[in-house]
Amino acid sequence: MRFLSTFFASLLAFFVAIGLLFILTIAIVASSSSDPEPYIQENTVLKIDLSGTLSMRADQDPFEALFNEGDIPLSIESLTDVLEKAAVDERISGIWLETEFIGGSWVALEEAHRLLTQFKEESGKFVLASTTDLGFDEKGYYLASTAETIYAPSQAYFEFNGFVMQLSYYQELLDKIGVEPEIFRVGKYKSAVEQWLTDEISPADREQREALLAQVKSEFLSKVSLKTGLSVAELDDLMDELYTGSMGDGHAAGLIDDLAFPNDIRKAVAEAAGIEEVDDLELVDFGRYAKVSRREAGLQENSSDNELAVVYASGAIMPSIPSDFPFETDDAITFEALNKTLDELEDDDDVKGVILFVESPGGSASTSELIWNRLKTFSETKPIYTYMGSVAASGGYYIAAGTQKIYASPNTITGSIGIFRTMFNAEELMNDRLGITLSEVQTDPHADILTMTRPLTGAERRALQNATNQGYERFLEVVAESRNMTRDEVHALAQGRVWPGSMAQEAGLVDGLGTLDDALAALADEAGLEDYVIERYPAPKDPIEELLGTSSQMMAQWSIQWLPEPLQEVLNQPMMEDPKAISRQTWALWPVKIDIQ
Repeated sequence: MRFLSTFFASLLAFFVAIGLLFILTIAIVASSSSDPEPYIQENTVLKIDLSGTLSMRADQDPFEALFNEGDIPLSIESLTDVLEKAAVDERISGIWLETEFIGGSWVALEEAHRLLTQFKEESGKFVLASTTDLGFDEKGYYLASTAETIYAPSQAYFEFNGFVMQLSYYQELLDKIGVEPEIFRVGKYKSAVEQWLTDEISPADREQREALLAQVKSEFLSKVSLKTGLSVAELDDLMDELYTGSMGDGHAAGLIDDLAFPNDIRKAVAEAAGIEEVDDLELVDFGRYAKVSRREAGLQENSSDNELAVVYASGAIMPSIPSDFPFETDDAITFEALNKTLDELEDDDDVKGVILFVESPGGSASTSELIWNRLKTFSETKPIYTYMGSVAASGGYYIAAGTQKIYASPNTITGSIGIFRTMFNAEELMNDRLGITLSEVQTDPHADILTMTRPLTGAERRALQNATNQGYERFLEVVAESRNMTRDEVHALAQGRVWPGSMAQEAGLVDGLGTLDDALAALADEAGLEDYVIERYPAPKDPIEELLGTSSQMMAQWSIQWLPEPLQEVLNQPMMEDPKAISRQTWALWPVKIDIQ
């Protein structure tokens, strides 16, 4: 059967590849005829649309890079580059921010706020902000507060009512459908499993989430106070009273500087740029200006041979699972991928140090330990620090413990030192609700432990809880070694509890608070460097190479869907030898997603 699968897949790939090569030819021609570097006129205003989701680094998708002729997307990485250029570019007179509802972590938002404020203070150029008829909430207003003046249509939506996390619980649902959760965890704060066990938030989970919200609110109010001149106490009262309303309400409260229609806003931008006629106003949008070279903007390129590498590790920590589709984005941290990058950096004599940029809620405990060990061995050859992004919790903290120092933002969500396993018993659902009965033939009494069609025995529960306890003790041991603490000192901070970065530093789980630049400066000092260049890894994949290298596999899989059903079944024989491999993992996650609104 395997021979037939290979034969038909190869045959189909041969014919379809001809069409693929035709598409490639078009793509290569389109790529070679892309727009030249933009021409920027004197007295141009840089317009930045702050909407969508602001991430620390733009998605590294080779397929999109090949066929998308659009501009460079907004991210903290690209915003840093653009603002550095705009600050020294004599052709850029200032910035016009158009802010709407914007998503993203508060770490990313705080960094964007810092970058815009730094641009304004160091360049002396103006920053104006406005919104459309859509309006904005606290996140949009937070970024708009970097401007000298905020303009808005009077009836646009304005939300200024505080911050909330909304949680979902499924205990009643499981009861109704006849599914019993089998949960094994260590730590009263390890709340990722509570959605299956209860119908409301636990006191422990409420405690840690309130601390996260308090940190976000403190950051928000402190920056808005600087902008408006209102005290934090006055702003806090407004949050209680204003809730949601119009920009007119915000203007009356002293939060919005001027109520204006779009033509009035454009006129104000022109005046700030020193342009008499609005029609003469020259704008360049963010994505287009991002294509301007640093040399053309007036920045001198650093030619140092010393390199500091920033290695991005984003997503859940997972064992490697082969994929048949070559253009999937890298949305997981695997040992194999990270190890390959570290091997390259270890062998590169120009690389003097590494920052591991971690954004992960955790994942597989076994994979986390493999990565932790690899980072420990890397630190024996070159200095390596961690900088935590929006979240570096549980397994994310586990791998950070393998580096020499840990830096974070005050709003970073970290900690969650704990372990859990989740299983479900669907016997009632299968037998009583659906009328499906199952029989097993097995060699040993516990061979069917992962079938989900019967309750666990007392011995099985004890064994699984014991394995979970062992994983927790190992986690404590790793952190204790990293932080120079005792096991009991770590346990007092652990039990699955998450901390905002500010509190994590006070507790001794983080070495320093600040930005990625602060972490790089500390690493440079550790490496004894006065000058250096920064390189970021992994580099975007070459789309042509990626496509050519996997085209046969991709087209073979795609082509199977057009075959008769019996033949599809032959060709779609499962390739994974052990389909239960993932279910056997112990997980160190908290939480999968945190959304503060």
